Amino acid sequence: MEMQRTISKEVYFKGIGLHTGNMCKAIFKPAAADTGVTFVRTDLPESPAIPAHYSKVTTVVRGTTVGNDVARVHTIEHVMSAIYALGIDNLLVELDANEPPVADGSSKDFFDTLKEAGFSSQNAPRQILVPQERIEYRQGETEIVLEPADALILTTVIIFNHPLIDRQEATIKMSMDEYRKEIAPARTFCFDYEVEALKKQGLARGGSLDNAVVVGLDRIHNKEKYLRFPNEFARHKALDLLGDLYLLGRPLKGHITATRCGHGHNINFVKLLAERLLSDAPLVKP
Repeated sequence: MEMQRTISKEVYFKGIGLHTGNMCKAIFKPAAADTGVTFVRTDLPESPAIPAHYSKVTTVVRGTTVGNDVARVHTIEHVMSAIYALGIDNLLVELDANEPPVADGSSKDFFDTLKEAGFSSQNAPRQILVPQERIEYRQGETEIVLEPADALILTTVIIFNHPLIDRQEATIKMSMDEYRKEIAPARTFCFDYEVEALKKQGLARGGSLDNAVVVGLDRIHNKEKYLRFPNEFARHKALDLLGDLYLLGRPLKGHITATRCGHGHNINFVKLLAERLLSDAPLVKP
């Protein structure tokens, strides 16, 4: 029987938020068994807490935001992805702003920071969801399918009518080592023609060539001038998907194949999984 775990000591990471442009210090603290992952806004009166749960998702525009009546936390997917990959069940994430740092646009810094903290086993079993049947989500050109498997396997496919991308695919059988090597370094990306429009929408205020891959018609506009993997964008979609999946509140086993996915579709898929796999879950809205 696998037991729940948290981190052994407090650690922190600080930097600028991707969309808000706010500086933020994220302090990761051990949490009690059966409490899950919770974000705490220490910059607000009475430090309101927000559970990392699909029922708390408020927006999915260029990132996943959770919130309640008094507080929101934007763009949590990279942090959640690292937490999931490390097998951390319970964690407090204290933030002194409304968005975690973006780091370099990947999840490797969060992964390394949390791994450095070490892990403590807790006196409660892990509640792992193990589907016994195929579950399908389809909307427009997007398809996300889960099939039973004895581990968590993610396959992500992206298709863009763009000479530098076209079709990319990535598959990972989840483990800490494989995630750190194959998924964690993959950075978020956008197209150069989107940047101005994003800023007009109040997004990407903290975005730069240091924390995102900006794709032009015939070149990559970032300081490295190359991708970390030939299929880096498909790998980053797997990174995002894993973070969104952890909003189920429990780890999952199964082979998920996601084609043309994004945060909105990911959360709809999570709600579908909750409806099928969790007896107390609300029904999926059409």
